[in-house]
Amino acid sequence: MKKIVIIAGDTSGDLYGGNLARKINNQFRSCQIYSFGGKTLAENSNQLIDLVSHSVCGLIEVISSLNKFKKLFNQTIGQIEKIKPDLIILIDFPDFNLALAKKINRKIPIFYYVSPQVWAWRKKRIKVIKKYTAKMIPIFNFEKEIYQKENMDVAFFGHPLLEIIGQERIKKEKIISFLPGSRKNEIKHHLKLLAKTKEILESELPGYKFQVIKPNGLSRKLYKEFKKEEIVNHSYLTLAKSKFIVAASGTATIETAILEIPHIIIYKINKLSWYILKKIINTKYAGMLNILANRQIVPELLQDKATPNNIARGVLNYLGNDSNYESFKKELKTAKQLLAPYNGITKFAGYIGKYLNLTQNTP
Repeated sequence: MKKIVIIAGDTSGDLYGGNLARKINNQFRSCQIYSFGGKTLAENSNQLIDLVSHSVCGLIEVISSLNKFKKLFNQTIGQIEKIKPDLIILIDFPDFNLALAKKINRKIPIFYYVSPQVWAWRKKRIKVIKKYTAKMIPIFNFEKEIYQKENMDVAFFGHPLLEIIGQERIKKEKIISFLPGSRKNEIKHHLKLLAKTKEILESELPGYKFQVIKPNGLSRKLYKEFKKEEIVNHSYLTLAKSKFIVAASGTATIETAILEIPHIIIYKINKLSWYILKKIINTKYAGMLNILANRQIVPELLQDKATPNNIARGVLNYLGNDSNYESFKKELKTAKQLLAPYNGITKFAGYIGKYLNLTQNTP
């Protein structure tokens, strides 16, 4: 019986890892999967530690959580030593996962799934990844080329969300959805901003409903700025019904693009973290679709530009103008092909099965 360990420290990594574990279980019967992640991984594997509930964003917030993460790190290493896995799959979460890769020091093969954003900042991490991991599995095609230039072993299967999100067409309703993020501290930064935006839009768009999307597993108490009936658990069906979305920069913007829903990207963190990030990040855009296209397809309102008035004005630019709205939808339909190929998780699961020589399930 082969053993696989999957480690993911944030909501998106947990989503990818959980779906990967499910695909492996569906295709093969000669392995046991252990995980350190969140809710989706827990549903599809033997989860030992919930890392996602401890996730934070922002440089200052990370620094203040170092002792907590050191304890979690030591517990994770201890469990891995007991399991003695045949393969470890690290998903993004670079500060934690690269430290873990160093500690393992090639005693166990490591696949790194979802590359850290080495193209945006801290490019020297490529050397660490190359030294301590057996294979990189990026989710964007341009990342594959970066690692190939470094003579690394790379496998590319496409963006996992193209497989996770259904492609069926859902009829749009007069709903504006807010996605304030997946980490507790970024949610707190965005909620007041979005609640004030909602007040402006309510007077400008009579007949529209508003909802704030809550990641599964987080407490509804975090969302006190919104009415109880406006707090909705995350699901792609719920998102797909939305006419327009305001999303915090991150995986949510890729989800929204795949669903071809016009949206605006916002982001606001504490001033010191923002000042530091502006000094070290090398990208022109925050939204991944804009980065891939090398032009602004999706409007971005970041830090000081992220005000209730600016966000509301951005929403009204599309919901108050049918031509603008339809043009935006067409742009998204074309641009999401930058995330191809499709069925990446199934292909990666099959690759893992061949690597470990797992026994396939019989139909």
